[in-house]
Amino acid sequence: MSDWNSFEELRINMMNLYEEGKYAAALKLVEKNEPDFPEQAARTTFWKMCLHSLEGRLEEALSTFRQGLQDGMWWAESQFIDTDLDPLRDLPEFKELVAKSVQRWDQERGQINREHILVLPDAQVSSPCPLLIILHGRNGDKESALENWEFAKRLGWAILSAQSTRHLYPGSYCWDDPVTGLQDILFHLEQILKINKIDREKILIGGFSQGSGMAIYAALSGSLPVRGFIAGATWWGDVESLAALARKAKDVRGYFVTGGKDYTLERAREIQAVLKEHHVPFEEEFHPDLGHEFPADFEPSFTNALEFIFKE
Repeated sequence: MSDWNSFEELRINMMNLYEEGKYAAALKLVEKNEPDFPEQAARTTFWKMCLHSLEGRLEEALSTFRQGLQDGMWWAESQFIDTDLDPLRDLPEFKELVAKSVQRWDQERGQINREHILVLPDAQVSSPCPLLIILHGRNGDKESALENWEFAKRLGWAILSAQSTRHLYPGSYCWDDPVTGLQDILFHLEQILKINKIDREKILIGGFSQGSGMAIYAALSGSLPVRGFIAGATWWGDVESLAALARKAKDVRGYFVTGGKDYTLERAREIQAVLKEHHVPFEEEFHPDLGHEFPADFEPSFTNALEFIFKE
């Protein structure tokens, strides 16, 4: 039986140990709890590869990699850039295993369908309801994204959890290509607007980590009819791409939820500087002891964001 109620709780606790350099303890935690999350096997296997490597247990890392491939897993080429794997990088067997993994990933790329989850408000009303579009973080999926936002249905919001078509390993997706990501989000939104009564004056987009960056990108692009974005634990690889969009952005407001112990905080600050330079209004809610995660009770943050984004 797992010590955690959700995989997200396990991830947060593992990352806390990792960031403290307690790799052996992090590995023990993963090994103890992974049987309770079989749908996350590719992710926990990759974690174990990295932690074994950091511990200098290179044969164990290779063995974990081999077993993962034997079990039908695969990982995108970009995953192996991870510096945690540097001790393995020059080993011939590691290179062979990477090549096999990337070949499988390439074969799978053309077989991904666009998928989303739509959650309707608890109270069924005849009038159109507001819509919250949410985006998973890098390595996430449409189900994991809902964990921190589902309360919004009690507040009368429909929730569209959109999943990227760019995958990293089985059950794991990313927004590494923002052009494709924007196309995915537009497709999902168009499908929802066709068959649901949505108040088109009250559409927001939000996300976590890379999903937060993608939400900002999408909101600034002008391609979506959104009033603003809510950004949690923000990270985005190409800040300059946001600058290009911010120069032309109109009628968009943003709300950041940041943490003093979040390793991506400086990147959030860079993005905020770009928005400020181009006069895109935003507000920040800062939690000194928060890491790369949402606050335990995110509902008040959401309410604060609504007040700022929709204020006249």
